[in-house]
Amino acid sequence: MKKLFIAFACLLSTYSFGQYQNDVSSEDAIIKALYDVISGPSTQNRDWDRFRNLFTKEARMITVAVHKDSGKVVRTITPEQYIERNGKRLQEIGFIEAELNRITESYGAVTHAFSTYKSDYTVNGNPMKAQGINSIQLFNDGKRFYIVSVYWDGDSKLVMPKKYQGQ
Repeated sequence: MKKLFIAFACLLSTYSFGQYQNDVSSEDAIIKALYDVISGPSTQNRDWDRFRNLFTKEARMITVAVHKDSGKVVRTITPEQYIERNGKRLQEIGFIEAELNRITESYGAVTHAFSTYKSDYTVNGNPMKAQGINSIQLFNDGKRFYIVSVYWDGDSKLVMPKKYQGQ
């Protein structure tokens, strides 16, 4: 019985993550999947298994935040902590983030993407907008791409340099 359970669990996990193979087939696909999985109207559930599949086990998500006493600081979390802290809220506010421009550089198994984004969402019935840059580090093991880290600054008061604005 124990062997049957283990075999079933392996089969289920293979199916679960196998359905997301297209998401990790290229640097373009994985970045599009990242934006897609966190975005959607308030009526749409997010697919957090799809989100988890994008990252290495050791991945980190790092944001620049403003602390009232010390100014700008960085906050580092895991993808799982991101889901715990933001998952419900992203759906509640109908968070939609879209990529506007991307500059990508690669060397061997390492790819870095500087991805300009805009966000739209609603807080207390008021439409809100934001912009920023995601610095996304990818790893290609020869079979698929993984996100190693996402580091972003969503300060909409900053002026976006022309080279990151795209068209």
